[in-house]
Amino acid sequence: MNLNDNSKRFDLTSALKRFSGDLELLEEAIAIFAEEAVKHLDEIKIHLEQGKLKEASAISHTLKGECGAVGAVQAYSLSRSMEKVAAEENTNETLKLLPQLEKEISLALELLPKESKQLNL
Repeated sequence: MNLNDNSKRFDLTSALKRFSGDLELLEEAIAIFAEEAVKHLDEIKIHLEQGKLKEASAISHTLKGECGAVGAVQAYSLSRSMEKVAAEENTNETLKLLPQLEKEISLALELLPKESKQLNL
């Protein structure tokens, strides 16, 4: 699987533009994203287990920004949806979104570092 197969999931070209064409800076951002996204997903899960949907919404907002910065478009969209339904304290919808978001973050963690290196070719 690569980004060509996932053009609706990722947009590295736009992400690179956000970093003024500085590929090294984008790669650093992707490395930071890899660390932070995992922590934020864990925090979201903990808040959901504790029934703290407002807190889960706030962390989803942070994750949304991180996804957008590195071009993880589908994860951005899911984070935005989770932020909204959690803020509305809709437990069922929030719990439905969690596995989808986890899957998209997992794909981003796998593919973005590899594919960012191909932008320089």
